[in-house]
Amino acid sequence: MVVQRSGRRGSDEPRTRWWLVAAVAGVLLIAAAAVSSLLGTNEAADDAESAAEVPETSADAVAPEEDAAPLTTAAAAEAPADSEPSASGDEPTEAGDESGTELSEAFGEPEHPVSGVEPYIPSRVRLDEPGPPAEVCRGVLPAQRVQLPLRFASTKPEGVDHLSWSPDCRRMVFRVGSTLWVANGDGTSDMPFLTAQYGLNAPVWSPDSQWIAFSQGAIVEGERASHIFMILPNGLGLAQVTHGNVLDHDPAWSPDEGRIAFARRLRVSEADGSTRFEHRIVVVDLSDGTEQVISASAESLSAPSWSPDGQAIAYRIGGELGMVRLDDLSGSVLLDGVVDSRGSWSGDGSAIAAISEWSADRATVAVRVLRDPGSTEEYTVAVDGGAQTAAGSTPTLRWSEYGEHLLFHAIDPRGSHWIYRLAVPPAGG
Repeated sequence: MVVQRSGRRGSDEPRTRWWLVAAVAGVLLIAAAAVSSLLGTNEAADDAESAAEVPETSADAVAPEEDAAPLTTAAAAEAPADSEPSASGDEPTEAGDESGTELSEAFGEPEHPVSGVEPYIPSRVRLDEPGPPAEVCRGVLPAQRVQLPLRFASTKPEGVDHLSWSPDCRRMVFRVGSTLWVANGDGTSDMPFLTAQYGLNAPVWSPDSQWIAFSQGAIVEGERASHIFMILPNGLGLAQVTHGNVLDHDPAWSPDEGRIAFARRLRVSEADGSTRFEHRIVVVDLSDGTEQVISASAESLSAPSWSPDGQAIAYRIGGELGMVRLDDLSGSVLLDGVVDSRGSWSGDGSAIAAISEWSADRATVAVRVLRDPGSTEEYTVAVDGGAQTAAGSTPTLRWSEYGEHLLFHAIDPRGSHWIYRLAVPPAGG
């Protein structure tokens, strides 16, 4: 009996080992199939991405379909000026290419290692043609406030600030953290187009809605600095306008688009070796880079804005809104008690508005009628969550198309974006 049991166990051992081998082999086959499937998916995605990039990098590629034209045109704008023409023989037609070349010649290439500016266009995303003019931008609101559908930007924890519309109302630009975003005039199709190592601030549109000027932080000679830059809304054509160990901020375009006014804080060395800050309002000519100081003070100067005829510039000096005429550099005070806000001229230049109070639940706007020195009116509107707007600073006012309303952007406690409308009676009415 013992021998029989021993013999039976011996005959079972090869069978047991066979099942173990079969089980291990099955597990290995399943793992190999999974790895192969994963690699195949990644290779297919890489192949698809490479194929999508062919129109951008290959001059011999077949011409894309009509709906891919913006991507091809943007790529052509990045090509060197002395590169060979494409196989189709078409010349680049991107708006702003010629002016971008002129700006590069006037101001030189951006100081990337110093400024930290690096254009960023997300992969698989291209700028479409801007949408139709937004009625909300023109002041046609069905209620005192309307919500903007900033879907993608609203997911960012830093919040949205420095929002402004292009003059034609077809696009808006705003900041989220250290990144600039563009969207259609109604708030749809929002996407980032520029990010930087240091802070990006105060993006503003040129009068023709083609360029965006902004200030960008830098480190110069071991000191904190900032300069004025300009860029196309698709991330191309980046040009540095100001240079040096200065703190330049708050750019504003002239109505003829040929100049930019900005605020400058400059370190001045005294005879005893001490250093003080001098504040200036400066105008730079974009054709040759020459600068003109139109106002200087030991007190803080900021937020310049041009009159519609280009003959005067309003700016904030301490808690006042001042103005200087460019023909004789004579100055005057327009409004007292303004807070952190840029003055906003009406379309005909007859009035100027600024925010005089900004709190968690209301905004008060002061409007000065220029032809009547004693005429200043204040208008108040309830705001839901105003303290969250623009990361603690006040928004920029915008006049409606016919000057009967003032508009501004605010964020409620839930993170939703709203445009508020404030009725302003006609001057003298």
